[in-house]
Amino acid sequence: MRILLVDDHPTIRFGLRHLLASSGFEVVGEAEDAAGAIRLAGELRPDLVLLDLRLGEHSGIEVCREIKALPEAPPRVLVFSAHSSVEDVAGATLAGADGYLHKGVGGEELIDAVRRTVAGGRVWLLPSENEEEAAARIRETSSEVRLTPKEKEVFALILTRRTNAEIAGELYISLYTVKNHVSSILRKLGLKSRREIS
Repeated sequence: MRILLVDDHPTIRFGLRHLLASSGFEVVGEAEDAAGAIRLAGELRPDLVLLDLRLGEHSGIEVCREIKALPEAPPRVLVFSAHSSVEDVAGATLAGADGYLHKGVGGEELIDAVRRTVAGGRVWLLPSENEEEAAARIRETSSEVRLTPKEKEVFALILTRRTNAEIAGELYISLYTVKNHVSSILRKLGLKSRREIS
């Protein structure tokens, strides 16, 4: 099983590489930023991308979306994050992630999650929840969110810290329309302001 590691902390990548290698996995590449992750996913064609959500100034959500949009059988994506807020989980789910793993899990749980995700399963391990509870929360969040295609585009740009004006320019829509989409997204996610979206 061929794995691409994406994390902006070299020490974490080092630890993951050795843990995965000792369990029989082949780490075919490492990326520390969004551009490197997307490029290597396309070039190396790994079976799985183990993806952090915080990549400096960029969001792993958009990286996930782009990787899952690769032609010819895109790799499976397992988000590996120290964060598990509603917006992070919803964003990863909407971007097509095949699983969400909190960085607080133990080594054996991580290896088991990687095996099951590569085999085609869906893995959701979040802090203070067992997997069934986490999976139920993910399903509930996903079904409750129900963002329109345009709202998904706006949400992805919010997660990359774009302003409303920048979103309007990038999507070729009016600022008024962006504000309406943002209000709808916040309402569906149960948030009071876009500042709550980290």
